[in-house]
Amino acid sequence: MGKFRITPLSLALASLFIGTSVAEEVPGLAPTHDVIVVTGSRIEQKLKDVAGSVAVMEGADIERQLSNSLADVFRYDPSISSTGKAGQAQELSIRGIGGNRLIYIKDGRRLNDGYAGGGGLLVGRGYLDVAQIERIEVAKSAASSLYGSDGLGGIVVITTPDPKDLLGGATQHSRLSLGYQGLSDETNTNITHARSWGDTQGMASFSYREGNETQNFAETLPGYDYDNYSLLSKLNWDISHQQQLKLTLDGYRQQNQQVISAGSNETDDLDKQLALSLDYTSQLASQWYDTMATQLYISDYRQKSLQVRAGAGQTGPYTDHNDYRFEQQILGFRWQGDKVVKGQRLDQHWVFGTDIDYYDTLRPRYKTRVKTDGTLSQDREPQKAFPGAETLLGGVFVQNNMVLTSLPLKLVAGLRLDHYRMQANKDPLYDPSLLADITETALSPKLGMIYSYNEQLNLYAQYAQGFKIPPHDQAYQNHGVEPFYAILPNPDLEPETSYASELGLKYHNGDISLNLAAFYADFDDFIDSVVVGTSPTFIPGVQRVEYQYQNKDGAHIYGAEVSLNAWLNDYWEISTAIAYSQGKDSQTYLSSISPLSGTMMLRYNADNYYIGTLLSAAANMSKVPDNDSAQAAGWGRLDILAGLDLGQWRLNLALQNLLDKEYIPYQSIAGQPADTPRNQYSQPGRSLSAQLTYQF
Repeated sequence: MGKFRITPLSLALASLFIGTSVAEEVPGLAPTHDVIVVTGSRIEQKLKDVAGSVAVMEGADIERQLSNSLADVFRYDPSISSTGKAGQAQELSIRGIGGNRLIYIKDGRRLNDGYAGGGGLLVGRGYLDVAQIERIEVAKSAASSLYGSDGLGGIVVITTPDPKDLLGGATQHSRLSLGYQGLSDETNTNITHARSWGDTQGMASFSYREGNETQNFAETLPGYDYDNYSLLSKLNWDISHQQQLKLTLDGYRQQNQQVISAGSNETDDLDKQLALSLDYTSQLASQWYDTMATQLYISDYRQKSLQVRAGAGQTGPYTDHNDYRFEQQILGFRWQGDKVVKGQRLDQHWVFGTDIDYYDTLRPRYKTRVKTDGTLSQDREPQKAFPGAETLLGGVFVQNNMVLTSLPLKLVAGLRLDHYRMQANKDPLYDPSLLADITETALSPKLGMIYSYNEQLNLYAQYAQGFKIPPHDQAYQNHGVEPFYAILPNPDLEPETSYASELGLKYHNGDISLNLAAFYADFDDFIDSVVVGTSPTFIPGVQRVEYQYQNKDGAHIYGAEVSLNAWLNDYWEISTAIAYSQGKDSQTYLSSISPLSGTMMLRYNADNYYIGTLLSAAANMSKVPDNDSAQAAGWGRLDILAGLDLGQWRLNLALQNLLDKEYIPYQSIAGQPADTPRNQYSQPGRSLSAQLTYQF
């Protein structure tokens, strides 16, 4: 790395942005201008050639910051927030859009839907082990033109290593990692081995984690224990120099047990994910394509929540034994080709293909009620929630990445046509006349432009549309607690849609890397719960309230993000990041929007060790939906990351919340009433984490 050169431009940029913060580059990472990504076109391309913001986390950097779950991988990127902690259901939120409004892709296949109920997240999207991740890409804008439904606000693409990535030309590779996470008192182990046999390469990676709840600052939260293990195995066969076949087995299991009061308040959750995929790639050119890739996969996710709850009714006290489940099986097919066409004035790179995904979703619930004398008043009686559904998604897409040979201009034009059908399962608990099929077609365009001002500076603009089909649980949900409330199904729901625009620049001169983006997005037909009626009950003065999920007026979100990474000399590196966003529906501020947030890192890099300080901060949040909604004060936190590399041995350390500050992020209380007790949402105090890795 050459020494930092003072120029008028670099001096102006440093004076303007140092002390502010990042979005596209997570502090603590090297500049990402030459990182290869796939989210922009579904083919490999340099990040600087993508007309949009993409956050990238490499596996080595996940290890460096000692992340132990998806929820904390992007903890130093202020444009991405998360829900959940280690041992719990987890999801990401991008620029105020999260949940099932984002697509999650892992090694080419879709991950299970998330599911919320009772005011909390019951099923998440992070049932994976971060120790087995090669790279995570997060595209921060509508992504339906390439990936179809759920691309309303962005896409999360998770890639795990292939055997060749681990071998690096050797015949075998092994890695053993042992770690401790102070936040959740977790111990973890990862064992990875890869080997080559001529034209065949194989690998297996096994991870095990065992820990406790992540406490609040006062350490007063109810405790729970969790353990999870995962197995990732791949077998690659080079049929020829131009054809490859890959078989992948990916399994994950997590158990979370909580006993608040033995025999009267207990919960035992079990989450299991198993996927099997077969990939074929070919570089045998034809008239229609230069390369092609095909994938067949099956993914099976199952959650079982066993709950013991004591209660009392008109007939006296009782104990309920609830068996609540969520099951989703996905069958998928992918075919994709790309073709390069060169001309005198225009070079074109076409990408095209088709995706077909079939979802089979169930939500069975059973209740057994035991009276104090031991008699059963209910014996595994089915309970209402929603009947489950079968959903078929099919789409065809095409995108052309064009380079004008006579001008420093690149153009991107994409279009996708999707058709989907959702059909409720037949179940005697539900009235079939209220559960009509939902069938729709969606067209999603994308336009982008990149202007290369010079070799260091690219300016870009992008417009893209996204859509989200009506969720099965909201369209067909039909249950309640009599006589107090009921949720009515609504098979007339329309898909949610988004219209996203973004302007930005990407600058890199070898010592300074700068990314700046301004964005605006309109969202139509947001789906939310509304009161549709009331009716008298047998209890004097008590009305039965009827709710239904309906398409509401649209919303809009806008904001800006900036990131800067600069080398001050051969050893010192500084990175800053800031993210600002604002969002409203037709009447009120959106509770999903984060306050002005930023991070700043200063790191010293030696030949075989590094040490860095990271400051994370957020402004106060007062722009909330109404006067009765919770607000949050501003906060700041200081962390230290350090590492030592001794050949085959590597040690990473993290000291979080160095100054032991008590604070509450707005995301933890967003949407809650203003009088909600805050203590339970405070973040942990000072904690230490460590990881030791040996490679041979």
